Amino acid sequence: MENGILTEAQQKDAELIELLLEKVVKKKGFENIRANAEGYDTPAKIRRSKDSEEYFIPDVTGEVNGRKSYFELGLKTDDERQVVTKWRLLSSLAAYKHGKLYLAVPRGHMAFTNRLLADYPIQAEVVKI
Repeated sequence: MENGILTEAQQKDAELIELLLEKVVKKKGFENIRANAEGYDTPAKIRRSKDSEEYFIPDVTGEVNGRKSYFELGLKTDDERQVVTKWRLLSSLAAYKHGKLYLAVPRGHMAFTNRLLADYPIQAEVVKI
């Protein structure tokens, strides 16, 4: 697993990413799957800004009918600003590529995810895992 902004801070569990892949990505028929996990190609790094050396790495990306979608784990964190920045960026990229941003939310993290989506202009589909 490669570390970008938030990847290390949130301690994303490889088991949760595997669960996301099995229950959401593969079930919905996505192809060209890239995941920030063992056994998969790592998704492309997305720079925070033109002049920045910092970058985000999506948890999972996939394509269906030529439309690229992004998949993220919706996990509670103290650094809300970074999460909102990443989700807004991925939501915009997904819309640009005629895809969607999917937020896979494990048990205990739904209220946090829903609050952020209500407070900020982020287009995302929430999926329980």
